[in-house]
Amino acid sequence: MALGLALSVNTPAQSTQSQSTSSQSTSSQSGPTSSLLIKTAPDTIIWVDALRYGVVPASGELTINNLPAGARTIRARLKGRREIARKIVLAADGSQSVQIVFPAPADKAELAFQTAEELREKGKHADAIKEYRAAIKLRPAGFPAARVGLARSLMSSEEYDDAVAEARRALRERGGVFPEAHTVIANIKRTQGFYDDAMSSYRTALAQARGVSPEAHTGLALACQERNRPEEAIKHFRLAIAQANDTEPIIYFLLGTTLEREFLNKEAVEAYEKYLQLDPTSRQASAVRSVLKQLRREIR
Repeated sequence: MALGLALSVNTPAQSTQSQSTSSQSTSSQSGPTSSLLIKTAPDTIIWVDALRYGVVPASGELTINNLPAGARTIRARLKGRREIARKIVLAADGSQSVQIVFPAPADKAELAFQTAEELREKGKHADAIKEYRAAIKLRPAGFPAARVGLARSLMSSEEYDDAVAEARRALRERGGVFPEAHTVIANIKRTQGFYDDAMSSYRTALAQARGVSPEAHTGLALACQERNRPEEAIKHFRLAIAQANDTEPIIYFLLGTTLEREFLNKEAVEAYEKYLQLDPTSRQASAVRSVLKQLRREIR
């Protein structure tokens, strides 16, 4: 979920997978939508609001379709340069182009943070932890984003107490309002099997995010599954899908498995088909295709 989206789920795929193609769209959003063309340096990572839309290709252009109209925040990160955040207003049923430049170099703290983020995405958590801690040390006034990243890597390394401590420090540095930090704490609690605590933290995250957090909705759905509350799980998976704008194919897989267990085979087929459409080469794609064949036979 980070959302990027970053969830620890018991499936072969990583739920933090983000699309890196030059054009993305979905039918999941409701209401007026817009398209956005971003022009910037290749290899720039782009977020719109909390959703990561991937890396700008060699063409220097990334088109994002089906964005909700209204005020949005673009965040752009290029290794070695200071991160850029820009607010825009998207017109309904329109298209807009934005040019992003990076006028300033990253300072040592930000450069260490960028390196840590790259290492974490590659699964090199021990090295990422060192870089996150270096970034935090270099910015003693506070670096909540680095603390949350550190918490994620510590969780992946099964250092749960330290992970929670870092997420709570990030919360303090943000004055207590930091949905991502609450979500990370919830992820840790869910991974440890403390499902009620996890659900409480996910709901706090959603309250602070005004209900918009695909990662928190997905985590809450997984916790509901563990508490044998499939209807709630399905509801939150669907909310996560509606908000994620197809940046997280794994959510369709998770929804499909839940629907299948509830013998909602037609809906499960739809979810699995969408998953394969978005991520046809995933490690579980072959198994999903086999499941689809069986479900289609049963539907007939």
